[in-house]
Amino acid sequence: MNPANRLAQLSFTAGPAALLAGWFLMRPVQGGLEPGPWWTAAHVVWLAGFVMSGVMLLAMRRMAGPVTGGRRVAVEAVTGLALFGVAANLVQLAIDLYTGFAAPDGAAMRGLLDTVKGYPGVEQVVYGPGAQLFYAALLAQAVILALLRRVTPVSAAVTAGGVVLLAVATFAEGRSSALVALGMALIWLGLLLLGRGRPDGPAATTLATGTRAQGAAISSRTSTEPLR
Repeated sequence: MNPANRLAQLSFTAGPAALLAGWFLMRPVQGGLEPGPWWTAAHVVWLAGFVMSGVMLLAMRRMAGPVTGGRRVAVEAVTGLALFGVAANLVQLAIDLYTGFAAPDGAAMRGLLDTVKGYPGVEQVVYGPGAQLFYAALLAQAVILALLRRVTPVSAAVTAGGVVLLAVATFAEGRSSALVALGMALIWLGLLLLGRGRPDGPAATTLATGTRAQGAAISSRTSTEPLR
């Protein structure tokens, strides 16, 4: 198998799994701004998770197949927004890791972060809606793939349900809520199923047809070759 294909398949598991693992690594500090090994470990894992999520998003774009017109515009637009959200989260994590290494305690870290967030656009793009755009676009991308019959409705529904639960729990109870972890676990399950595609979808049909045609051609050549 092509290494790029193996990486794309792995991303559907590794990306969301790393995001959930980072949540658990933050439990000793209760999600607070506390520099130290737990903070650093969580953010390094999240960094890897969002890198793999970028790979996954590109794989989802390829799963859409050769669509045209408005459907192609929708696929490209949603993929672009999701990748923008990934980039915002990567910048956020880089800033957080820097402040975690530079600050001796929580108060100093908060001061450094407030300074960075004071720059125009940083609060909105890196720590606000720009970063959360990843989850909204991920939901939209899963729905589009289901409508295009590239993935099963169940995989898209589980992914969407996880995103909705994550958003509601975060706003209602905060990032430390156990419901946040449940939402992330549902996203992980949904993306794991989504990465398998839809066996009876157009892409699978095309692949099967091509495989049968290739097998027939090989059989034909073999039957016409002289015996040696």
